Amino acid sequence: MNETSKKALEGKEKYAVVVEAGLFHYPLNRGEKPHLTGNRCNICDKRFFPKRTGCPYCFKDGDMEDVELDRYGIIYACTLVHIPSPSGIKAPYAYGYVDIPVDRIRVFGLFTGAEPSSFHAGQKVELVIEPIKTDKNGQEVIGYKFKPVENRH
Repeated sequence: MNETSKKALEGKEKYAVVVEAGLFHYPLNRGEKPHLTGNRCNICDKRFFPKRTGCPYCFKDGDMEDVELDRYGIIYACTLVHIPSPSGIKAPYAYGYVDIPVDRIRVFGLFTGAEPSSFHAGQKVELVIEPIKTDKNGQEVIGYKFKPVENRH
């Protein structure tokens, strides 16, 4: 258990709850950028997110290796939602599929960092970790989202 977790458990610091363990690298150390954690089949090299226990392409179980997925992608498809979600996400919000070309993978996620109606297919985005909602205990629930790329060199 790291110091941040210990302090949070002792009630000395407010902390965020991760939406689902193992989806992304958190907490971040100074200077680190977030990344999704997927896996790769050691037989056929296919990549997956979220992680799988076996490969549906070559049907080999247990031959999967964890990998850090690239932070940058291109919106494949998106939609705008005008009503709050049953899970507590406030409207309006946008979500959809993001292609991550480096990893040859498509990921589903929420969009942030601009007006929800401004997202469109073909738009370049990058991964961020942000609050998604507040849980019944008043704790922020954090998850991964994609925001527009401003200047990628």
